[in-house]
Amino acid sequence: MFRLYEKLPSEVAVNDVEYRLNLDFDNVLLAFSALSDKEMTADDRLETYLRLLVIGKLPSVDYWIDLYDAIQEVLTVEQTSAVKYDVNGDPMPTKANDSKPDFDFDLDARYIYAAFLQAYGIDLIDQQGKMQWIKFVALLNALPEDTMFRQIRQIRSTDLSKIKDKEQRKQTKEQQKALALPSNVIEEEADDYGG
Repeated sequence: MFRLYEKLPSEVAVNDVEYRLNLDFDNVLLAFSALSDKEMTADDRLETYLRLLVIGKLPSVDYWIDLYDAIQEVLTVEQTSAVKYDVNGDPMPTKANDSKPDFDFDLDARYIYAAFLQAYGIDLIDQQGKMQWIKFVALLNALPEDTMFRQIRQIRSTDLSKIKDKEQRKQTKEQQKALALPSNVIEEEADDYGG
């Protein structure tokens, strides 16, 4: 949990060894991208993820999953509804009551950038290597409704069955289709074919 009276996390302990972390937001996003890179093997994705985030030497391979889990606990302190990946780089299954992800850090990068500049006057390019992940996520979650990023998320997450006006429902459905995340499009197509 984000607390103003605590220092932001910068290390994790695994098997009684402390590992310092590089949790600059841009580095974390790069590590997430490595986890989802299907051109690498699962082992290579995990190793790349850990090498990006851990400062210094990694533990033996036997402890990589434990280290991964410890880092994930730190990174998910401030939750988002972005696509989350497992250790194999596959999208994490969601609970039945969870909604589908309504943004993707890579696909929506330009909207996130613009929203931070609009709302906070923060140029995220200038903050690379400076802004810590938990600060970034706290600001991301608090972006105001008048940013394009929040409007896109709202469109993606709108429940069409709750829109009574037929024309408005049609328009929103078209917007959802135009702004859909690839993972959500695939799931919708599977539903159409009984998959």
